[in-house]
This record gives sequence, structure tokens and C-alpha cells, in this order.
Amino acid sequence: MKLWKKILIGVFALILLCIGGLYLFIQSLPDMCSNVVLAEYLSPNNKLKVVTFQRDCGATTGFSTQVLIISSADALENESGNTFIADTNHDAAPIGQGGGPEVQINWLSDLRLQIQNHKLARIFRAETKYEGVNVEYVHF
Repeated sequence: MKLWKKILIGVFALILLCIGGLYLFIQSLPDMCSNVVLAEYLSPNNKLKVVTFQRDCGATTGFSTQVLIISSADALENESGNTFIADTNHDAAPIGQGGGPEVQINWLSDLRLQIQNHKLARIFRAETKYEGVNVEYVHF
């Protein structure tokens, strides 16, 4: 085999080794985000629950209020909300209990949920359907 092919294979293997090492290093870093539960709301049939929580991902980000729909037997893990995420839009919306904007939760039926939030909040996620639950939004 020619020398240039051996060098090329060696460089390629070194690049792959560096990428693999970087990936393993990043995976070993602790998660900078944390969640604090604000409230839990059971569905009328007690099969699901809505968890509202404040999520903080360090000094460079503000607090956000997030909403997660999960089975009533499950607990909040260190993850983002799957239904609703908002912040105060640089304090344009009033600050709620956890430092993010206030949200109000109302189960209208087993599969209908109403989320009320301030009209000036900056919304990053607002799902209208999640796992069979229809979600309606009302601004106050």
C-alpha cells in the first residue's frame, strides 16, 4: 500500500477517535437544568396528570414555566415540558410562583385540558394535542 494511503487511513482513524472521545466526555457532564414542581392536577378519571413546573438551566437562561402531561403513576423527571413552555418575555408578563409566568390548569374532561396563560408571555411550545388529550389555550 502506498504511503499516502496509510497516512490518510491513520488521520481518518485519529479523527474518529477524537470524535468518540468528545462524545463520551459530553455524555459524562452533569445536566445543568433542574425542575421544581409547582403543582399537579389529576384528570377526572385519575389516569393522567398535568405537572406544572419551573425549569432552570443555569445563569444564562431565565426561568420558564412548563407543563407536562404524564400517567398519574409517573413522576417528573429532569426533562422539558411536553405540552407547554413559556417565559416572562423579559418580564413583560407577570412573574408567577416559580419565577416564570403564571399558568392556570383546568381539566374540562378526561381528554380535554385548558391551559390559561398571560397574553404577554413568550411561548416556546403550545401543543394542541398530546397523547390523545386535546389542549385549549386561553389568555388572561
